[in-house]
Amino acid sequence: MGKDSWVSKGPISDYARLLAISAFVGLFVGLAIVALSTLYSALWGLTLVTTRAYSYSIILIPAVGFTLAYLIIRKVAVTKTTGCGTHELLEVYHYEGGVLPEKDTIVKPLASTITIGLGGSAGLEGPSLLLGGGIASAIGRRLNLRPEQQKISLLCGAAAGLSAIFKAPLTGILFALEIPYQRDLAKEAFVSATLASLLAYFTAINLVGSETLFPLIPTLIIPSPLMILHAFAVGLAAVACGAVFVNSFTALDKLKSRFKVQALAYPLVGGLVIGVIGFCAPQVLGVGYDTISEMVTGKFYGASLIFLVALVLLKLFVTSVTLNSGGSGGLFIPSIYVGAVLGAIYAKAVIQSPSEIIVMAAMAAVLAATNKTLLTSVVFVAETTGPSLIIPTLIAAATSYFASGSLSFYRDVQPLGKPIEEEEAVRVLLHQISRQRGFKKLVSTKVSEVMTPHAVALVDTMSIGEAMGIIKDHSYRVYPIVSQAGTLVGYTTVEDLLMIPEEKRHLTVSHMPMRTPLGITKEDDLLRVASRMLERNVDHAYVVSDLQEMKLVGVLADIDILRKLVERLKKQ
Repeated sequence: MGKDSWVSKGPISDYARLLAISAFVGLFVGLAIVALSTLYSALWGLTLVTTRAYSYSIILIPAVGFTLAYLIIRKVAVTKTTGCGTHELLEVYHYEGGVLPEKDTIVKPLASTITIGLGGSAGLEGPSLLLGGGIASAIGRRLNLRPEQQKISLLCGAAAGLSAIFKAPLTGILFALEIPYQRDLAKEAFVSATLASLLAYFTAINLVGSETLFPLIPTLIIPSPLMILHAFAVGLAAVACGAVFVNSFTALDKLKSRFKVQALAYPLVGGLVIGVIGFCAPQVLGVGYDTISEMVTGKFYGASLIFLVALVLLKLFVTSVTLNSGGSGGLFIPSIYVGAVLGAIYAKAVIQSPSEIIVMAAMAAVLAATNKTLLTSVVFVAETTGPSLIIPTLIAAATSYFASGSLSFYRDVQPLGKPIEEEEAVRVLLHQISRQRGFKKLVSTKVSEVMTPHAVALVDTMSIGEAMGIIKDHSYRVYPIVSQAGTLVGYTTVEDLLMIPEEKRHLTVSHMPMRTPLGITKEDDLLRVASRMLERNVDHAYVVSDLQEMKLVGVLADIDILRKLVERLKKQ
């Protein structure tokens, strides 16, 4: 019997196979995460022992860790990039068909563990996601999973990795569903991710115990109306704090690319900078679980506001330096850390008393804003500290999630929602061309070379019935709407027109709802236009004479861009 013969028995057998694979992934990943956690504990223990004996050694230890981690990746890994593990997981999910190279499955989690164990500021969820996702990817490839199943398997492994490292199975499940998109869910992975996450959790707690990351809040707290207002305010504060974190992280990455220095200079200099800061403020080094716990329990309430603000700024700075100078890890726990200190600042400055409610709400709010994971943020707090604070936590997280808009650490690899086939193809091809250094040629391509001139348009003064007659004569799905003078005022779709009742089709087109168009000019670069279309999640842009007069002269569809990208890729 051939290895794929049973798949033909029908979708139930296919589904059962995927579930069986997910169960195996969960067990195997649980064991692997225990090994990773043990290695981290040994390295961090060695760091603490060394710095207690020789306090100034902390200045050098991070530089040793960064350099070692950087060299391991550069010499052994298939993809030579360092940095955030979550970012790489999303890149593999969206652009590599869910296939993570097997070398990277071992090498990159090892590099991350060395980075964090020797003082780098990052989260262990980064290596856990790559280790879990990589194991699932390797298993899926050997069992010849179809491409869509391979991507589901990758998310299952990621869920299992997060579940085991945090001892929080529901957090793992929801993270795997939420992280691929900013405003959508990877719903197809729900059952498989649940099975993998639960089995990884049970495996981990049976080997290392079920102790939670942070102190549990045992009593149920019913929030007062005033506390709900505080939670809302903390959510807004988290948006500002998250924006500083994300923009600082991105700015440091751009700054680094401007300097042409010897490659090893980055981990050496970055490690020394963090070592000096860590000597002055050791609380910002490593994962920071102890500091987060002390914020939750109010032990830092006696600290000055200046110290707490400095702690936030230093933590987001050393995390940005760690992940942009050769170190590797995750941004999940640093976001939790920054949120915990933000909550302590709010409690001290506004409430003027310790408040575990506000600290926990701020933790979830910063995570929701910077990672675009609303449900994960709330559930993580509930699983690691107890469910007693879930109402104010949900209010703060929901506020920051929606108020922060498209703010995210992973904006370039985390689309708003699941794209249609053409949009997904454009996104993947743009990524492939960028990796092959083909962007310069693409930037030189102008919209005028690709656009369709003389677009079929609807005039806003014609009746909806007349518009229906026009669409019957053409095969387009989207139509621009112009004024009698030819000025672009909006666009509509066939679906929008068909929803207008028969008795209202005597009204003019101007009376129907219009969608806001994306206006571009002939001289715009195709690359920038494609990026804007993906960002706006639209499949058409409208070419106008200029952006002030907005006279319609043509249309650019994603299928036009797709053809040009394929042509460009063939020439690489």
